[in-house]
Amino acid sequence: MGNLGSGSKTNYKISILGDSISTYEGYNPPHYYVYYTNKVATLNGLASVDDMWWKQVIDNLGGELCVNNAYSGSVVVGMGVKPACSEQRCSGLHSNYAPDIILIYMGTNDRGFEVEIGIEEKDNPLKFYGAYRLMLKQIKANYPSAKIVCATVPVGYIKGCENIPSSDSFLEDVKKYNEAIKLAVKEEECLLADLASSGERYETLDGCHPTKKGHDTLARLWLGNLCRNYLLF
Repeated sequence: MGNLGSGSKTNYKISILGDSISTYEGYNPPHYYVYYTNKVATLNGLASVDDMWWKQVIDNLGGELCVNNAYSGSVVVGMGVKPACSEQRCSGLHSNYAPDIILIYMGTNDRGFEVEIGIEEKDNPLKFYGAYRLMLKQIKANYPSAKIVCATVPVGYIKGCENIPSSDSFLEDVKKYNEAIKLAVKEEECLLADLASSGERYETLDGCHPTKKGHDTLARLWLGNLCRNYLLF
């Protein structure tokens, strides 16, 4: 897919493919489950959609939201609620125009549900690696001119417990999913935003869903990867 370009183009049309971390009331397709209702957003310190990681990224790139195809509770694999590898999700990333850039932040629920990774089964949509590849294949076919950027999954911490380290076994488990993401991105010739490589954790109230501070961290990590690796600015 190449890199994202020299930054000479402005007003990128940017779509998001994500799970509950990327949902926000009023900014998702109709009937999608949303985690960040107005009440939950306020509880997490978010004053408005402008505090979401993806909105910060889009604003910093001088872009425009195309579609926020985020569904709370969704996984990549072909099971459960609206999997990200389904044709419905992979073809629902445009509005009146096609996106220039698609940012994918998926995998947190697959890890949480302990979905089998299945590196050796690259075409199995019921294993994480195969489903991630299928997702990318379909998105590339549906949006051949879009730049597709996939994030690895960083680790959260509960507010006030930032100095308590995650267990080695948990970090090793997360690493396996991130390695599968990186391999799928390489095999499908897409772009990688390796958020997890910094080792930086983001703030949450529950260990998973970012607070405002957590979204700020994620936005910074995304922008750092996009700027450093793909010359967006």
